[in-house]
Amino acid sequence: MGTADFLKQIFEWLNQHTEYAVLRNFEGLPYHNNSRDIDIAIGEKEWNKIRTQLVDVIQQCGWKIVTYLKSDRLQTLVCGIVRTDNTVDLVQLDFFYHTSVFGLVLIENKEILKYRIFNGEIYHADKSYEFLDKYMYDRAVGAAYPEKYKHTRQCVENEDAVKDAVNQLFGMDNLIQCDKASKKDILKAVLEWNFKRYGLGVMMNILRFEYYHVKNYLRSRTGFSIGFTGPDGSGKTTVIDLLIENLGDVFRKAHAYYHFRPALFGNLGEVAHAAGVKKTVDRDYSNPHRGGKTGMFSSLTRLFYYSIDYIIGYWVRVKSMTRITRLVIFDRYYTDIICDSRRSRIYLNPKFLYGFARLFIPSLDYNILLTASSESILSRKRELDKEGIDNINAKIDYLSNKKGYYKVLNEGTPQEAVCTILQIVFEKQHQKNLRLSLIHISEPTRQEAIS
Repeated sequence: MGTADFLKQIFEWLNQHTEYAVLRNFEGLPYHNNSRDIDIAIGEKEWNKIRTQLVDVIQQCGWKIVTYLKSDRLQTLVCGIVRTDNTVDLVQLDFFYHTSVFGLVLIENKEILKYRIFNGEIYHADKSYEFLDKYMYDRAVGAAYPEKYKHTRQCVENEDAVKDAVNQLFGMDNLIQCDKASKKDILKAVLEWNFKRYGLGVMMNILRFEYYHVKNYLRSRTGFSIGFTGPDGSGKTTVIDLLIENLGDVFRKAHAYYHFRPALFGNLGEVAHAAGVKKTVDRDYSNPHRGGKTGMFSSLTRLFYYSIDYIIGYWVRVKSMTRITRLVIFDRYYTDIICDSRRSRIYLNPKFLYGFARLFIPSLDYNILLTASSESILSRKRELDKEGIDNINAKIDYLSNKKGYYKVLNEGTPQEAVCTILQIVFEKQHQKNLRLSLIHISEPTRQEAIS
């Protein structure tokens, strides 16, 4: 089932079972989705009533929940499918309980839903709240209202409802004053309004915001990370580029891409040279296997140096992305140290390196072991000889039955390899996210959800 049919099924079901309103970019829905995500206003109690059945509908359509996020103000479901024709579709659904920032309420959804409009296919916010939802949030976080929504602003900026809302929440007479106000003044006015409306309940809202902020940073299942390892010539660069392309608008601007390690610290040779330990540095980076074999002490020194980078870099660069439904990709990760000793110049027993990683190195969610036969690789790229390729493939075979490692043969087209990888990721993510969201899917409910 493609995106249009999927969205049609979702919105037909929502129309029958709950009150909601798409907040913006609703033109063309459900047949065309013209935005990165679909923002939907819904009451929190209503969401909790329907979420199990909604997940059933998603599954009935053959789609998977690729990422899931729960915060104080919304729940996000990024849904995806790998189709039989080797194409990939993704849709991000953001269900908002209210318009808020840092736990401070800007607009309650009951106000938006009171004036919602049905266009024959979906319910959406009226122009005033379509504007206010985005405008008030942007001003509260210190951002300017996007130029691409200029027409929406022009349609409603002189309406009494808009002026009254801005005056009530921000204490300003018009939008021009609000445009010029500082973030500090805006938040001060919002805080005062929240205390008037909710009393000490404001403190509970702020604490709830902080709770989810910390929780989503510490846990690893909100976004996800993928590392690629394999011999030169296995097609890693092509497959990675295609994978990002297949993930489309949802992840194109919501991913980070690293080579080998987070690189918080410089190359070991450069650091040693700067410290005066080495007189020269070999900078022939076009030949990654140029270095000679190192001894035990040198290998351990490199291992510990890179390990510090992996450990600290994971919390600084990986977790900061994956905590908010984003993607981190590594072209080679610690796994490359295990598989390709010549490249990393760490000549230690693979079993020791694997055990060391389990104890100390933060694991990526998916470690893709991308390879092919030595004959196929030699026909594409001759940076390694057959013995070198066979040696790497033997270590790949050793890792392939370990948890979190997935061997993928790239013998066909790169797109086929990408779809194989995404089938693995989507299915594993779906099972994780069902457990994470505490949604129990029963067979009777699955049959009833569509009806």
